[in-house]
Amino acid sequence: MKSKLNTVRLDAWDLRILAELQADGRISKSELAKRVHLSASACSERLRILETTGIIEGYCARLSPFLTGGVIFVMVEVVLDRHRLEDQRHFETAIQGISGILDCWAIGGRVDYLMRVAAPSMAAYQEFMEGLLQVGLGIDQYYSLVVTKSVKSNSPIPLSALRQR
Repeated sequence: MKSKLNTVRLDAWDLRILAELQADGRISKSELAKRVHLSASACSERLRILETTGIIEGYCARLSPFLTGGVIFVMVEVVLDRHRLEDQRHFETAIQGISGILDCWAIGGRVDYLMRVAAPSMAAYQEFMEGLLQVGLGIDQYYSLVVTKSVKSNSPIPLSALRQR
């Protein structure tokens, strides 16, 4: 993926397209073209390139956890028991298929990974984590940080960060 991103040069048109899509992923192609001041065919071609190179990974709907029956979120710091490359790869591959894990980042510092986990209750979360410990992912320790309130989330990537490539 990195090699693809390094070969793509984003220009002002691409950045406008990305800004519009981050604001409204359901926008029609014709409306997108109007908003960025391109012809429909030129805009569609740029969009195709942004998708095929992986800059645009996909489109999704954000659900309100408060209106869908209440969900708790827990940030989980994970420390692996061994730090060999094969152990990290095993952990990273295994968690891809676990639906309760919404996000997972490899991080530096005192812990190896930071995960965002969703569960219907604290009891369900604890059962979920006990299950993770039993399946042999190599977790030595984990620390739970319960999210009590969302202050800011799902922010678009700042386009100024993209220009620095």
